[in-house]
Amino acid sequence: MSSINVEIANLLNKHVSIQKNLKRDLINTRALAKFLAETYTLNYPLDAIISAIRRYDGGFFSDENYAETRKILSHMLITTKDNVAMIVMNDENFNKVCDDYLNAQVLKANLRLVKSKEELTIFINQKELEKKTALFNKNDILSFQKNLSEIRLQFSQDIIQLKGLMARITAEITTRNINIVYIIPSRLELLIYVKEEDLIAAIEALRKIK
Repeated sequence: MSSINVEIANLLNKHVSIQKNLKRDLINTRALAKFLAETYTLNYPLDAIISAIRRYDGGFFSDENYAETRKILSHMLITTKDNVAMIVMNDENFNKVCDDYLNAQVLKANLRLVKSKEELTIFINQKELEKKTALFNKNDILSFQKNLSEIRLQFSQDIIQLKGLMARITAEITTRNINIVYIIPSRLELLIYVKEEDLIAAIEALRKIK
């Protein structure tokens, strides 16, 4: 019996959503047993799988900050912006961006910037794409993506230290088969970039958790 307990535990550990619903007594154990048996082609009797599920210790999911997370999400502000383009360049171009900020200021308006060790990622107004990319050598541009939307989530308190909040937000979006192109987190806000065609569905998902 121990082998089936270990196998079922390993399977359940792959599904945080199932762990969550088990912990909150929101899932039918027999239905879950059938799902596992069919999905993973298990050869155990159904009653044995049910027994193993009942012995499961809850896995990695924690409900510790659930109430606080719900409260913060209920008060978040949601704003959006269309016609966004994302450009990824070599890190060497950071000096050009700094120089532009101090002088011509072509990039400054509506610019979002993320600098990593080897790459520089900027988000700009797509209507000014040619004007702003003209500041850089074409060979320095590694990739760019057009027709993005920015979703800006604003919070009343520091979200960086709250475990599970960003995971809750991204999970709600991705479960609707929406690809999150990029995320920029900060202390009081979260910027999420999705394709324009996915914006409405993403907003619906965020309003659901709000």
